Amino acid sequence: MEAIQPKAARYDFRAERDAAGVPHVHASSWRHALYALGYLHALDRPTQIHFARAVASGVASERIANKPELLEMDLFLRRAGIHLRLDYEAKLLPPRVLQQLEWYCQGLNDGMLESADAWIGPTLPMWVTGYRPAPWDVESVMLIGNLLSFAGLAVGEQEAERQLLELIQLGIPDERLRELFSPYLDGIDFEPLRDIHVSKRLSDEALELLSDLPRLAGSNAWAVSPARSASGGALLASDPHLEVNRLPAIWYEVALNWGDSPEHEPNYALGATLPGCPLMAVGRTRRLSWGVTYMHADTSDYFIEDCRPGGQTGWQYRRGEDQWHDFRLRTESLKPKGGERIEMPVYENDVGVLTLAPEEPGKHLSVAWIGSHQGGGRAIGTWLDVIAAGDAAEAMDIVRESPHPSLVWVFADSQGHIGSQASGWHPRRRPGVGGFVPMPAWEESNHWLGVVPADLMPREYDPPIGFVASANEELYRKDGPPLHAFGLADYRKRRIVQRLTELPQATLADMQALQYDVTSLQAEDLLPVLLAHVGDCPLKRRLEKWDRRYNLESTEATLFMHFYRHVLLEIFGHEEGIGWRRMFYLTTRMGFSRMVLTAADRMLRKVTSSWWRVRDKGEMIRRAAERAAAEPEQPWAQVNRFHFVNRFFGASMTGRLLGIRTTESPMPGNHATPFQGHLLQTATREATFAPSYHFVTDMSENVAHTNLPGGPSENAFSKWYQTDIALWTSGRYKPLAPGGPGE
Repeated sequence: MEAIQPKAARYDFRAERDAAGVPHVHASSWRHALYALGYLHALDRPTQIHFARAVASGVASERIANKPELLEMDLFLRRAGIHLRLDYEAKLLPPRVLQQLEWYCQGLNDGMLESADAWIGPTLPMWVTGYRPAPWDVESVMLIGNLLSFAGLAVGEQEAERQLLELIQLGIPDERLRELFSPYLDGIDFEPLRDIHVSKRLSDEALELLSDLPRLAGSNAWAVSPARSASGGALLASDPHLEVNRLPAIWYEVALNWGDSPEHEPNYALGATLPGCPLMAVGRTRRLSWGVTYMHADTSDYFIEDCRPGGQTGWQYRRGEDQWHDFRLRTESLKPKGGERIEMPVYENDVGVLTLAPEEPGKHLSVAWIGSHQGGGRAIGTWLDVIAAGDAAEAMDIVRESPHPSLVWVFADSQGHIGSQASGWHPRRRPGVGGFVPMPAWEESNHWLGVVPADLMPREYDPPIGFVASANEELYRKDGPPLHAFGLADYRKRRIVQRLTELPQATLADMQALQYDVTSLQAEDLLPVLLAHVGDCPLKRRLEKWDRRYNLESTEATLFMHFYRHVLLEIFGHEEGIGWRRMFYLTTRMGFSRMVLTAADRMLRKVTSSWWRVRDKGEMIRRAAERAAAEPEQPWAQVNRFHFVNRFFGASMTGRLLGIRTTESPMPGNHATPFQGHLLQTATREATFAPSYHFVTDMSENVAHTNLPGGPSENAFSKWYQTDIALWTSGRYKPLAPGGPGE
C-alpha cells in the first residue's frame, strides 16, 4: 500500500493506494469519510469534475474552448434548463442530506487547493485552456446529478422520438411506418405531425460530447440467492455500460472505512463513485450490495404548440379553439471565447419549452422532462441513504421514492435476500395516450396529470426462481401500461437469464464469465429466419456452424454483421422506405438507433408484410447475402477496435506534443451481447458503448472483484492513469477489500 499525504486537509483521515492505485480511506466518522471522498476526487479528477460542471451549466464555450460542439451543447442545455432553480431545490433537501453534501464539498474544495499547487499534471488541461475553477458547492453536486439523469435517459429518448418524427415527415408510406413501429403508432394521425417546425437534431459531434459526460445509459445487473450460490451467500454482479474509450475512466473507485470503536466492526463502503458527487453507483457495504441499470423509461414528451406573434413577451400559444396566452420568456446569454455575445430567447409555459424560438406563426415543437419538476433535487439523497440501508428490503423502499434518474436497482444483502426495484418519476397521462409522438398541447386532455405513484413501479423480492436480473429490457407498471417509450430488444436480458438458469450453484467465476459473455441471441433468433431464404453456399454453411459468439478471432461474427446490415439496407433502405443513406446512418454511424433496429428485427421475423408485398423478401435477403459474401474476410478484432484517447486532449497535436499517446484495442461483443462491445465510427471520430465498470461480490465475504477501463488518476503522466486497462481487456479482476488486499 502506498500512503497518500493530504497537504491541505482540515480533518484527519488516512488514505493509502493499493496496487491498482485505488484509495482506501480510514476515517473516524462518516462525516470525515465523505470529506475524504471529496478531497480525493479533487486530487485525482479535478478537471473531469470542473469541466463537467461547465458543460452542465452551459458555459463550456465560454470557459473551456470556443468549439462548435461545445457551443451547440451550451445552447442545448441552456434551453433545457437543467441549471435552473438549483438554489431552490437545495433548500428543499432534508437537513441530514444537505449536511452530508456540505461535508463532501468541503473536502473537494480543500483537495483543489492541493491540486492547484501542481503546475503540471492534475490541472494541466485547466492550465492549457486558462480555466479557473470556482468553489464547489451543494448546487454543483445537484447540477451533476441533473446531468447524470438528463444526458442519458432524457436526451436519448428525445432523440429517438425526433428520429421518429423525421421518419413521419420523410413521407414513408403510412402503412409501412405503422407496421414497423406497431403498436406504438396505432391510432396516431400523421397529418398534424407533418406540419411541425422542427429544429435541427444534435450534430454527431455534440452527440459524441454528450456520450462523454457523466450519465447512465445501458447496463447489466443481477443478483443470485444463497439457494443457487455455491458459497451459500447471495451474489451480486453489475456492469454499467457507457463510453469507455476516453481516459480518465468515468468512474472513480474507492474504499471508505469509518468508525474505530473497539466494540464494533468498522463500517465500510466500496465501489464506483462519480467525481463531483458523493454518489456510489455500484458498490457494497458490510450488509448490502447494489447495482443499477438504466430504465428506458418514457420521462420526456414532445408537444405541438400553435404559436402566433403578440403579447408582452413577443409570442403566444393557443389553448382550446381561440384562447391565446403569453409564453414566459427567459433570455440565455453567453459569450464564447473570442466570439460575439449570443442572446438566446427561450419560450416556455407550464407544458414545456419550445425547441427553438419561433420565426413564423404555426405549429412548433415543445419538450417536457419530468425531472425538471419541483422536488427533483432530492434524488441525490437516495444514493446516500442506500449506503446507510441495513438490508435489501429497506434499500428497495428507499429507492422506490427517488425522482430521477429512472433506474432498476438490484440488491443483495448479507442475510441472503435479493431484490430489484424500479424507480424514477414517470408522467401520468390519460388512458390511451403514450409519449411516442408529439401531442397537441392546445387539447388540455393531452397534458400530464402528475406523476405515476411509486407503488406502481415493478418490484421483485426473493423470487422463487432464485435470481433477479435487469438489462434495459421493456418494463411495465404493476397496473399494466408500459414504462418505456418504444420497443426494446431483450437479447442481453434473455442471455443472462438463460445462463443463470443453467447455473444451479453459481460461483464468482461464473458471474465474471457472464459479464464477459459474447453470445448473441439476436443472431440465434434471426439466422434461421434469414438463412431459410438463402440457397446452399459458403456463407450459409459458415453461419449455420457459427457458435453465435462475438469472439475477437471470429470471422463468422464479422460475416453475420455484414449480412445483417445488408439485409436492413435492402429491405428498409429502399427509396420507398427509409432510404439507403438514412438507413446506413441509423445502422452504422453515430446515429445508430436502437429504436429502429429493434423494430426492424421484429419485422424480419414476419412472414407477410407491407415491406415486401411488392418486392420479394427472399430475393432481397439473397442479394444481401451476395453482398455480404463479397466483403473482405476479417476477424472481429479487426473490425471492432478502438483507441483509448485522453478525454481532454484526444488525439490532438497538443496531446502529441505533450507526449500523451493513444493505444489501440480490439473489443469483443456487440450491441446485443451481455458484454456490450459496441463501436460507433465516423470518418474522423469513434465512440464506444461497453461495460465501464465490472463489479461482482459474494455477500458471505467482505470483498468485491472489479475492473474498469482506466485508472484512478486523470493525470496522463501518472502511474495510476490506466492501471486497470490490462485487466479490463483480458477479463481479469482484482480484489477490492475494505482496508486493502487480504483484509
